[in-house]
Amino acid sequence: MKVVFNSVCLMVLFIATNTVATPRALPFTYPNETLAQGEIEIESYVDVNPLRSVADPNDPTVGNIWNPEYTIQTELEYGLSDHWELGLYQVFKAAPQVGGDNSMVFDGLKWRVRTRLAEPGELPVDLGFYLELETMHDELSLEGKINLQRRFGRLTWMANLWEEETLSRPLDSKMRGRQLHFIVNPTTGVVFQVTPTFHPGIEFWARGELSANGPTPQERENSRVHYFIGPTSHLNFGRFWFSMGLYLHANTMRTPEPGDAYGPVWFRSVVGLEL
Repeated sequence: MKVVFNSVCLMVLFIATNTVATPRALPFTYPNETLAQGEIEIESYVDVNPLRSVADPNDPTVGNIWNPEYTIQTELEYGLSDHWELGLYQVFKAAPQVGGDNSMVFDGLKWRVRTRLAEPGELPVDLGFYLELETMHDELSLEGKINLQRRFGRLTWMANLWEEETLSRPLDSKMRGRQLHFIVNPTTGVVFQVTPTFHPGIEFWARGELSANGPTPQERENSRVHYFIGPTSHLNFGRFWFSMGLYLHANTMRTPEPGDAYGPVWFRSVVGLEL
């Protein structure tokens, strides 16, 4: 037991005192800091979106049941230089199905580059840029962000001005294929450093099209901008860190119907480890 205890202490000390990674103190908002040249970090995202599905398609009297949608993303980051960072995502999704089942499938890849203009604190507001190409199974997207950050002692404010252009069913020209969508996805929040390890915060994010579209009322409702806000928590051990947030759906807290894109809350966790 003494050997095990000493080994755990040495491991924690090694993680906490070696090169610091680039943690996501807010699960949806990118910070200004980037990896140093040659550094590699792996991040794992888990999103939980509680939705509803038909319990039994052969018996409508049974009603609907809760059936969460899960999205799992794994990102590998590499510091091309001290101010330029490359990233590759693999995305898996488990969408709710009739009867309460779901099926985890490979949804696609994301490729991105991120940069910052100066060292933290050199500008009145830390400024960075982010560009991403999404090659998903049913769409192609080009995503851009302007990343802003400002520190006030132990308090840090961050925001991502985020816009996405999505081409749905790019290889399908029939019916409603090849539709171009302009999606806004702004985020902002603050975190407070209680200790070097514990950073609680609050974060706001939104997603949707400014002009809702779709042939049915439900599709138009799904496409419009939806707003979420909630508390976050970040644990930072240097090379290893963990963040999570639970967000309330500000548009409505009603129980979703089958086919709705958003539930009454949204949960995200992010785990990062510098290799």
